Amino acid sequence: MRKIQWRITLPFIALIVVCMGVMGIYLVNFVDDTKTDELQTYLGNEASITAVASLPSFAGSPGAIDALAKSLGQKINARVTIIAVDGTVLGDTDENPAVMENHADRPEVIAALSTGYGEIVRYSDTLKQEMMYVAVKITDNGATLGVARLALPVTTINKSVNHVTVIILLAVGVTIFLAGFAAWLIARVTTRPIREITRAARKMAAGDLKQNILVKTRDESGELAQAFNEMAGNVRKLVEGISTEQAKLSTVLTNMTDGVIVTDKDGGIVLLNQTARQLFNLQNKDVNGKTVIEATLDHEVEETMRRCLSTGKQQSLQFGNAPTGSYIRVIAIPISGKILSGCLLLFQDLTELLNLQTMRRELVGNISHDLRTPIAGIKVMVETLQDGAIDDKKAAADFLKRIEAEIDRLTQMVAELTELSHIDAGATDLKREPANLNELVNDSISQLQPLADRQRVTFKTALNTDLPAVKIDKERLAQTITNLIHNAIKFNRIGGSVTVATTSDDRMVSVAIMDTGIGIAREDLSRIFDRFYKVDKSRSNRGSGLGLAIAKHTIESHGGSIQVQSEEGKGSTFTFTIPVSH
Repeated sequence: MRKIQWRITLPFIALIVVCMGVMGIYLVNFVDDTKTDELQTYLGNEASITAVASLPSFAGSPGAIDALAKSLGQKINARVTIIAVDGTVLGDTDENPAVMENHADRPEVIAALSTGYGEIVRYSDTLKQEMMYVAVKITDNGATLGVARLALPVTTINKSVNHVTVIILLAVGVTIFLAGFAAWLIARVTTRPIREITRAARKMAAGDLKQNILVKTRDESGELAQAFNEMAGNVRKLVEGISTEQAKLSTVLTNMTDGVIVTDKDGGIVLLNQTARQLFNLQNKDVNGKTVIEATLDHEVEETMRRCLSTGKQQSLQFGNAPTGSYIRVIAIPISGKILSGCLLLFQDLTELLNLQTMRRELVGNISHDLRTPIAGIKVMVETLQDGAIDDKKAAADFLKRIEAEIDRLTQMVAELTELSHIDAGATDLKREPANLNELVNDSISQLQPLADRQRVTFKTALNTDLPAVKIDKERLAQTITNLIHNAIKFNRIGGSVTVATTSDDRMVSVAIMDTGIGIAREDLSRIFDRFYKVDKSRSNRGSGLGLAIAKHTIESHGGSIQVQSEEGKGSTFTFTIPVSH
């Protein structure tokens, strides 16, 4: 009964059973009454005929009445009994009247003698079965002579009633089956759209939204199917729209440079992007449902979020993240519709900006100092020459040589700044041509030999004579090698050495510049290639801090890489690789 089909079919069948049952009972009773009336009428008519026919026999011999009873009983196929007024049986179709009991107490005989007619259905002790008795009074000229009684077993009625009952039951059974099948079929056809809608709805619930039901009728079921198709289409469009927006949101969140954490109204994390995971080292941790302080390990962020949730207003904070060493700005934005539902936390990593600001301050300071010092020296020397030193040829020559050196230093500084601007503008086009790095190394050593001699630094080489050619911008790479060897001399110790070695394999050519100088502190190694970064913070170091940054850019633009290994007090080794030309 949980299905509509059976809730329609079974009550319909029950209604048919009740109606057919009532009709069957009525028909059986009607047949029974009709057959009983017919039998009573028949027996009454025959009894009246028997009464008339027996009048002559009352005037004859005693055996004449019994003979008449037996003769009539055989003809009409019924039991005929003729009874005297006192109840004595005078004749009977089946028995000998002499041995039969007195019938004065029989109800039908009593009724016939009193009213002229009597009838009853009762069990016959003689025949051992139900019998119908009909008795009529025998009269002659107003004088009562006796009673003529006819009897037939009611089994004939029962047979007729049973036959009719079987026919009625068969008809009822066939009717119930046909009507029930018709009801089941109609209910099934009627509920088919509902079953199809149910199956389609379950598929939609499982994620298959491409559902459409064929509308076969124009009744209520057809209208339901049509409404479902419209609903499915709208849901499909809505889900596709949501999926598209979700994909856009996911793409935005994934590619945002700012970290994003979304919390519920209780402060539990419900969403965070990859950048936020990287900022707080959460790559392999499940933090959904946890509090912000559990994820960020920073009580200031937690307090900022709580203020946002309590006030419903935007809050902001800048803080240093000790575990990652980064400097972060957090903006807490309330998420509210009709009610406040959560908080959006935006994390901006200001570390690089802070470094750039520091670098800018250092650059301004360094450039100001590095420009002011040579310019001041040049000015002093020019003024000295103007005051008469120009007449002293030896002093004038020495001043001019110093002025030239300061101008060369300024020229180098301007060249590095120009190169840096080209790098930032993406205008460093390489003029590639095949070259042997051994030649560039030898040229740089020859160029820097005077400086090495002044520093009392000796050169050593371990050059691979079978070094393959590489396709490079010779001018830029020569500048890089010269810069690295120059640094190896400048930061070496008196009496130290600089070793330059070249090696190769099937893919790369390597150049290593090793010195025995002061080395680089471990905390400086990670920043040695940063722009404007100087290991020696004293003003005695007049370098701009751009040489290694430019060298790294030049090597990487050739498809190679550069590394440094150093131990403070023992020296450094700079190694770079360039792909072999094919």
